[in-house]
Amino acid sequence: MKLKALSCYDGDKSTRFGDCILIYDLTSLIVYDCGHEKHAAYIVSFLQKNTAITTVSIVVSHNDSDHTNGVCALLDQLSAQSKYSVSVYTHQYLKHVDTILNKINDGRRRRERLKEALLDEFDNIRKIIEKAQELRFPAIEALKGTCVGTCMIVGPTADEFTDVAAKAIDSRETNKIGEGHAEETVMNAASVQLKCTLDNGKTLLLCGDASPDYLKNLVAYDIIQLPHHGQENDARAIFEALGGNAYSKDYLISDNTGSAQNSGGSENVVKYMKSERYRQAYNTKDKIIDLPASYSPVHSGTQGRTSLGDLDSI
Repeated sequence: MKLKALSCYDGDKSTRFGDCILIYDLTSLIVYDCGHEKHAAYIVSFLQKNTAITTVSIVVSHNDSDHTNGVCALLDQLSAQSKYSVSVYTHQYLKHVDTILNKINDGRRRRERLKEALLDEFDNIRKIIEKAQELRFPAIEALKGTCVGTCMIVGPTADEFTDVAAKAIDSRETNKIGEGHAEETVMNAASVQLKCTLDNGKTLLLCGDASPDYLKNLVAYDIIQLPHHGQENDARAIFEALGGNAYSKDYLISDNTGSAQNSGGSENVVKYMKSERYRQAYNTKDKIIDLPASYSPVHSGTQGRTSLGDLDSI
């Protein structure tokens, strides 16, 4: 498999294009998130140039618009061409409504009202599932262990994403998961994680905006997507979890967050990684990233180094 992580368009770094990562071989394409209709148009163009591809799988990591805004447009365009076998993989919260109801356990919530609340809270996922159903594309639940072509969903567990759903609905609960520098909003925390093996044999973890608390066995991966568009605090939590192994890993940042005040931006983590001598991350902020690459990221650190500077004081 090869990877193509999409970037901005026409030099426009102000627009929030959001995430879109393509995993593909000669006959199949996996689209991991599609945060803008520009990405959808690029994918259609990509398919027109790669005519042997007939299978398209779309993995929606979580509900946020910068990961979902282009998905329905993409589904419409794929349907119009009538030549692709298309499947959509995402969380299907209504299948777990009783589990979520038990987790809230406030004595007043009713099952039908909870279903309505889930549909409202996870509205972008609802629209995508409804669009897939309208176009008669299968919508498959993104459970851990589910194969997506030659890739596999490795997280979160059903318990983790239903816990997130319960916290999102329950007004008594905080809207955060994790502690300290690894804290994430519940909407981001349980992003669908995808494991892939590239043509050069390197294993890759795609994790959307997942909370580092939910990322398991990180040492097993050669390339790790730093979640939430390279948010520094999440990246530091991953480096801390890896310990000395952090210096031998490659990293991918999907930073198409634009220039608005609420944009994530990867500048801080890039600066931090340079100061700590981690490998320079592949970053979509300036260009499309293609992997396997003909070069390796800069590695200026010491292989066995374990010091993380002032991390423990944050």
